[in-house]
Amino acid sequence: MAKPRPTPASEIELLRAFAGAKAIGLTVNHEDMTDAEVSAAIILYEFELGIPATDALTRSPVRRADMVVRAFPELEAKLVTVGA
Repeated sequence: MAKPRPTPASEIELLRAFAGAKAIGLTVNHEDMTDAEVSAAIILYEFELGIPATDALTRSPVRRADMVVRAFPELEAKLVTVGA
């Protein structure tokens, strides 16, 4: 019998419990999902977990950078704007 998959919430709790780490965002595994399903999952996880979510491969990398800057605002001054 297949073992049930852990949920993002349970994985985040493990990070907190064992490593004292804080999740600053979540990336969705979009395998076998339509674009609409990915969008729905992103919205659901953001609501459910209270952290930003994205898909690292099908969404803008700016979203991931925003997650980091939101968690570590002191890094904003160090960002390099491409094309500036």
